[in-house]
Amino acid sequence: MTRKIALGSAPLREPREPTTEDAADTNSGDRRPLADRVLALLDAVAGAGQPMAVKDIAEKLALPKPTAHRLIAMLEERGFLARPIDGRLVTVGPKLRTLALNTLRSSLAQAPSHARLRALSLELGETCNIGVLEGGDVVYLDRVEVENWPLRLEFGVGSRVPLHCTAMGKLFLAFLPELPRRRLLDCLPLPRMAAATLCDPALFRAELDSIAACGHSLDDEEYMPGVFCAAVPIRDGAGRMVAALAVQAPKVRLSRESVADRLPVLHRAASDMARALGIDAAPAEPALTP
Repeated sequence: MTRKIALGSAPLREPREPTTEDAADTNSGDRRPLADRVLALLDAVAGAGQPMAVKDIAEKLALPKPTAHRLIAMLEERGFLARPIDGRLVTVGPKLRTLALNTLRSSLAQAPSHARLRALSLELGETCNIGVLEGGDVVYLDRVEVENWPLRLEFGVGSRVPLHCTAMGKLFLAFLPELPRRRLLDCLPLPRMAAATLCDPALFRAELDSIAACGHSLDDEEYMPGVFCAAVPIRDGAGRMVAALAVQAPKVRLSRESVADRLPVLHRAASDMARALGIDAAPAEPALTP
């Protein structure tokens, strides 16, 4: 059942080399090193949470528009930036997403964060996962499988699961900014994976609104029969969701009725995990009823 993730992107055409025109804009007197401006540009686009217009990037970074266009074109050629279908806005590209994914995976390989996930699994007595949004799926970055689960699910690190029928996937969709969420939902298929899968678009949108309001997400046999899952966000200091933390168990051991006692533990662990990953964590959320 394990599905491997193939990291990287399709071959790109040979990028042009930076020029002296890129290195310093003589007309504007901007003498900042090229590397500083490139890193600032990537940070601005990645931190925006949604596609940005070139003029907004130029204003935010105090760059002349021609310079902004040149730098963006150079980063597009290398796959670090991309343009949505209409071509007017700029967003993160496949190379930058892969870099972010590999960075998080490297952080999770370090002892503190994985040890915290293992401690959470021991405390709850169930399997626990960390996942991130990548393209149209959730990718598992780390996982601790509980020892006493006779029906073991072989979802290894790097496995992908769908958005519409998993607790982590629905959580990411619920906390996306309004415009990206609407665009994604307009083209997101809702295939039936199990008897309880939400396949009606209106009901699915209502479910996402409910998740955004309560701060956690449930998968009640929507992906796999007999399996229940609950997920909470791992947030940065600005409150933005950067990853999801989930507990997974057989329905006979975890359900809508019993999950309320686990949610405060999950929220505290999410804050601890953010600190272990070097993220400036937001405060843990209070206990919430499902």
